[in-house]
Amino acid sequence: SEISYQALLNRTTSRRTDWAFRFNPDGLSEQWSFSAAHGLDWTRTLSATTFLEASLRQNYTEYHDWAYDDLFDERYDEAGPPQGDFGYELGAFVQGVSFTRYRRKTNSTVFKTSLVTQPNAVHQVKVGGEVNVSRVEFGSPGTLTYATVDGVERLVRHVNEPPDFPGVTQYRPVFGGVFAQDFLSFDDLTLRVGLRGDYFDSRAYLPGDLENPANSITGSPTAAPHKSSRKVSVSPRLGVAYPIEDFAAVHFAYGHFRQFPAIGDIFSNADYSVLANLQAGGTDFGVLGNPDVRPEFTVQYEIGYKQAIDENLGIDVTAFYKDIRDLLGVEFITTYNGAQYARLTNVDFGSVVGFTLTVDHRSLGPLDTHLDYTWQRASGNASDPRETATRAEAGEDPRPRLIPLNWDQRHTLNLTGSWNDAGPYNVSTVIRAVSGQPYTPVITAGFGGGLDTNSGRKPVGVDVDLRAERRVEIAGEGMNVFFRVFNVFDGRFFNGAVYPSTGSPYYSRFPEADAVSLGTPTRFEAPRRIEFGLRWQPEGSR
Repeated sequence: SEISYQALLNRTTSRRTDWAFRFNPDGLSEQWSFSAAHGLDWTRTLSATTFLEASLRQNYTEYHDWAYDDLFDERYDEAGPPQGDFGYELGAFVQGVSFTRYRRKTNSTVFKTSLVTQPNAVHQVKVGGEVNVSRVEFGSPGTLTYATVDGVERLVRHVNEPPDFPGVTQYRPVFGGVFAQDFLSFDDLTLRVGLRGDYFDSRAYLPGDLENPANSITGSPTAAPHKSSRKVSVSPRLGVAYPIEDFAAVHFAYGHFRQFPAIGDIFSNADYSVLANLQAGGTDFGVLGNPDVRPEFTVQYEIGYKQAIDENLGIDVTAFYKDIRDLLGVEFITTYNGAQYARLTNVDFGSVVGFTLTVDHRSLGPLDTHLDYTWQRASGNASDPRETATRAEAGEDPRPRLIPLNWDQRHTLNLTGSWNDAGPYNVSTVIRAVSGQPYTPVITAGFGGGLDTNSGRKPVGVDVDLRAERRVEIAGEGMNVFFRVFNVFDGRFFNGAVYPSTGSPYYSRFPEADAVSLGTPTRFEAPRRIEFGLRWQPEGSR
């Protein structure tokens, strides 16, 4: 038996870049995070052909975003909210402090185990499972607002005052999974057959009647909140590889995949008691979360051809198709009093079709190269779960329609080269070239001036990174001196934001309306960065 323990701790403190605070950087809120991932791993050999693995881990993360730790810190009163004058530097904040207050904490206990056995020369079987029990807390630990009290405008603190000022909410979801896989190897055929089962229980409560979500509509039927349902799914998978020559093979794969939405999506704004005062034409409460959503479901197909041209050159061509269902989207609920609210549910869909070409060339003298090219088309009815609600608010047709998704990048080329002549140094470079992702063009400024969603294309992006390393002896110890350059040619654009009136990141047809963003350098990619360093690796750890 073998037992090991690992721990990884990380703590960061930072401030987000906000060009509006360029004259008042101390007014920005501060992001603080701490994470600890640690646990035990156990391996036991049961026989010459069988071994068992198990691990027990804790993953803890804590994050908060605020200017001052204490809600009642007097500096909030002294500074007031951020203020500026549009006549001076386009409204840049010159005084005040951010009133942002947000906290998130996750504490997960994860147990995993697997058993691998090879009963004969044909079969290798692997079975296992995992359980993840989490405690998730997030929300605002106090809200700051200005209100008129006794005829005087003053700063007011609100601590957990739902429905208008809810506090930190807590959830305890449970994830689980089991799997079985058999790897079968015959003389002229290789099979991989698998089955996976997934389980999810958000252990949350939802309104018993969505048309009276907070049981607050006078004269309407009421219903007690009900517990979210447990989600159980089974996913089959199959992989086949068939050699057609000594150095060539055809491969095929088919599989079902489930992915649970991010915890932050389904639990965020999921307290339906905030709708107690919902009235037609009244306050917009945003898109409410939904702890009862199903996992996203993908059916994936792959077929490809792989060949070794010689001992140093190989190619692989693979075509793929993904059918994606039950993506998070938005539905609109109309209440008994004629009001309407939006909440997340499984309504969106999409698909991805494409192919990849990979070429590996080793030992072209001291030069090794790797090239991969991908062509794909990604389309669906929405790129973001809240896109339907956004279109409805803008007076556009919220009904589903097929459009290119935001990440529909038709062409992607990656080229890696490494020069190593068995001496004390090596040099490598990575070149990435991509076609533009879609954006929505605008032909006139203001409301209703846009064309079809994602009907435009951003410019092509190219990025080059370089790394050089040399082995040296310092004080009798082997050291590696390295030199790294990111964004070698100091490119300013790589599929970032563009102005919808031009499709360019550099200029707008409406410079007055876009004056603030035109003066903001953070809209560009990070400039060229050069790093020097020294890396020491003890002889015994290599």
